[in-house]
Amino acid sequence: PPAPPPPGAPTARILFLTDLHWDRQYVPGSAAACPDPLCCRGAPGEGPAVAGFWGSYSKCDLPLHTIDALLAQLPNSTSHTSNSTGNGTGGFAAAYWTGDIPAHNVWQQSRGDQLRALRTVTALLRARLGGLRVFPAVGNHEATPVNAFPPPYVRGNRSAAWLYDAMAEAWQDWLPPAALHTLRTAGFYTAQVWPGLRLVSLNMNFCSQANFWLLINATDPAGQLQWLMGVL
Repeated sequence: PPAPPPPGAPTARILFLTDLHWDRQYVPGSAAACPDPLCCRGAPGEGPAVAGFWGSYSKCDLPLHTIDALLAQLPNSTSHTSNSTGNGTGGFAAAYWTGDIPAHNVWQQSRGDQLRALRTVTALLRARLGGLRVFPAVGNHEATPVNAFPPPYVRGNRSAAWLYDAMAEAWQDWLPPAALHTLRTAGFYTAQVWPGLRLVSLNMNFCSQANFWLLINATDPAGQLQWLMGVL
């Protein structure tokens, strides 16, 4: 069994971000309860079930100003003055960002919508977190149709190249060239966080029953698990 580190061993703080789900049509004061799969958007609501300024505990996603306010209050934010070295004394040493950037209006989304969400939130993280290194992962909502991640052998307009190429371009300052190469291939990569710690970011959509592309072949369709064996 693994032995825990001894008392007083060095520590590091990791910022973990997931499921930010930016809804660019979020409207404070709109109906927070509605028959659609996603609410808090559109016409003004009535009664107590209305969308709050920062968000609502309902079938709602987040306005961008809430995500921005979250990032602005972090120790590493460019809006703060911090003397932290990122070693657990106040700041973060790195960030893990595990996807699901767009909103839940999946019946309305286009590739342009998904790329706008990717680039907008990536730019916000870069602006607010400064030089903090971010290690992203691909969420199931990044694609359109949602959950649809064709294997790399699918070429042309039906492939996922439109998404992976945009991710590699948006994240090139965070990831090394070898990681960007496999990211462009099928949305997974490995990178060294610091000496002694290696991160592996898997595209788990190739293991999801909701990905209808796996009906063609569900046996390691992107060669990801074989690649993982080599990494390990």
